[in-house]
Amino acid sequence: MQSDPTANSAAPAAASAPRPFAGWALRTALLLEGQTGVKLVEPLLGAGNQRRAAAFMALAAWHAPSERHAEIFSDLKPAEFAGWLLEEDPAEMAELLSERCHDPQTLARLGEQPLSDPADYWIPPGALLH
Repeated sequence: MQSDPTANSAAPAAASAPRPFAGWALRTALLLEGQTGVKLVEPLLGAGNQRRAAAFMALAAWHAPSERHAEIFSDLKPAEFAGWLLEEDPAEMAELLSERCHDPQTLARLGEQPLSDPADYWIPPGALLH
């Protein structure tokens, strides 16, 4: 089975058009950019669906952390989080954050746009796709 070579990449693919995103995810990414100097928005515009989905999930956990996410991120500085968001394997990010939505195919289906509410990432994945 062929896989998308850009799925895990935060770098824009040469042939893919930028896909903007907005709302809480854009605000959170811009806030992190301002705090850290690490560019997040531009790499995510052209990233593959798996990377985008994992990044949106991570931004949701950073934006409105549950008790579990607050514990996971407790020792991370914003710059470390930003680097992790761009470099970590998307499936591993999703597994760490949700324990339910780390299957690459399911994850890729969530990568077009951020969900409207960050809390929606923590409901069962089957409910998100209907």
